[in-house]
Amino acid sequence: MTTAVLLTMLTAVAACDSVDDGGAAPETTSMSPWPAIDVYEVPDRVRDATMVWSAEPGIDLFSAEGTVIRAAGESLVIGLMVGLDYRYLGFAASSNSEAGGPLYSLFQADTGQGPFVGTVHSLIQQVVPTVAGFDVLSCALSVGLDVLVDGKYSPSRLTDGDGQELRSRFIRTGNPLTSPAAPQPTSSPVGDALHWQAPAGNQFGGWEIDGFIDIDPVTSGKGRCAPWAQSLYPDAPRIITRNAYARSTPPPVQPAYPGWPDGSN
Repeated sequence: MTTAVLLTMLTAVAACDSVDDGGAAPETTSMSPWPAIDVYEVPDRVRDATMVWSAEPGIDLFSAEGTVIRAAGESLVIGLMVGLDYRYLGFAASSNSEAGGPLYSLFQADTGQGPFVGTVHSLIQQVVPTVAGFDVLSCALSVGLDVLVDGKYSPSRLTDGDGQELRSRFIRTGNPLTSPAAPQPTSSPVGDALHWQAPAGNQFGGWEIDGFIDIDPVTSGKGRCAPWAQSLYPDAPRIITRNAYARSTPPPVQPAYPGWPDGSN
């Protein structure tokens, strides 16, 4: 899969269902409707979805690197589903993301889409140390995520049944982290693993995030995510169009993993 195809697919995610009933695209503004608060609240439109993480052997999902990778990956998914206004605290600034901006144009401020139901899977394949931080090779798969439209559950996005190949660079901007980040209270109900779980506080302090689409010719377009994706959904077609189905029942929701344990208990 070429870089252009990846960019087109991710841009299509943000563009899906971007027209409301009146035929007008959602307005992109510089003012966020999301309250300017210090404690993150999960948007209602993603509350009935979850993210399930896995990693190749030797990669710790709870390490400092694993924690910020998960926070960034989940922020990316939320930004694509409902808009950049609803991302985790600190994500927009740390990634230099701007709704409708020239660099991260796949984001809108608010997509107008949702509610979403189901599970997004993500795999950390490799963490590559650099002088300033690290690079991460990862995969994302949203085959199990639907969106409710006109009373029916339909594919949430133009998705690749072989998984999306992602690559990000994390650059330390403060003191190097030598231990896992302190536990943050979750903004989901305690113990409710079938709803979206999120850290309540900013997980991006001391980090700058550069890029999400894999544009490295050594690693992109090689089908590196396909074996993992097909092991999860062996019968899924490689491309699932937005109008592939409209079902009366929602997809199953898998328990969030590892989630964000409630640090207050």
